[in-house]
Amino acid sequence: MVEENAEYLGQEIFTNELNSKNKTLRASGINSISYHDFGLHTEIDNQSKDYTGKHFNENTRKYMINLRKWNSIIRISSTKERRLSNVLSKINEVSSAMSFPKVVCETAAMIYRYYESKCDTKGKSAFCMAIASVYYACKVCKVLRSLNEIVNYNNTVEQTNENIKLSSKYYRSMVLVCGNNENLGNEKQNKITNFMCSENTHNTTKSNYSFSSLQSISINQYISKIANTAKFDVKIERLALEIAKKTENHLLSDGKSPNGIAAAYIYLASVLLGINLLQMDISKLAGVTEVTIRNRCKDILTCFRVTLRIKPSLKI
Repeated sequence: MVEENAEYLGQEIFTNELNSKNKTLRASGINSISYHDFGLHTEIDNQSKDYTGKHFNENTRKYMINLRKWNSIIRISSTKERRLSNVLSKINEVSSAMSFPKVVCETAAMIYRYYESKCDTKGKSAFCMAIASVYYACKVCKVLRSLNEIVNYNNTVEQTNENIKLSSKYYRSMVLVCGNNENLGNEKQNKITNFMCSENTHNTTKSNYSFSSLQSISINQYISKIANTAKFDVKIERLALEIAKKTENHLLSDGKSPNGIAAAYIYLASVLLGINLLQMDISKLAGVTEVTIRNRCKDILTCFRVTLRIKPSLKI
């Protein structure tokens, strides 16, 4: 009688895989490495209602408030877990605010867990650590976002410069710690149970988890980003991509800002096509100065020779 009268509200998780649909039925939460307890927790609702929708009386309501408070305290029992929970919550907030894919959020969480197991993060800013982890994850996942964009999007104007300095400092520290291991990121992110076992035994045995090294982002992505942001003509973007392709094997971009080189390619393409684009406008979009664009254009024209083939117009 209970099974016949019970109301079925569907599955808890939306998935496209057939095997996952059979496993993720009612009362199954989302298991993710981006949560400090991997999503294996119980949350008590604060609506003060029972399963029929009736409100609790005063004594039961106070009891549920105390139960909810102690449940949150038990979930985070030590200062290390509290610090981990704060940073991971900041990572989730930044990823959701900037509409990053889920793989970036989970990669950032894995990077921070690995970094915390190797170095002491006590006394460091949770917000800046989260920004550095997300920026590192963007580099690994080939998502084109700069550190200034992430900080400015998730920060007030007053503390922007200070947070940028701290985030860049923590990012360099993460690269030194995580970049030494060549196999970083080989483990799939859905193997949460194996990661939990390694976390429980990391005090006695050495962790076997590692992350992949930083991926080199192509200059074509920077060109396309600037062109799409400013809504330039498609001809300018195509010619800039063609010039970048012919000069990609040269040592022109070594030690140079990719935004400056991409802006120089776009400016050269606009000049060759006879389209009037100001250096000031391109420099604002790329986040560089006008002097940088002129210097990169000078380097390109010095190392390579540009030949124009003009077709005469036939008049009848």
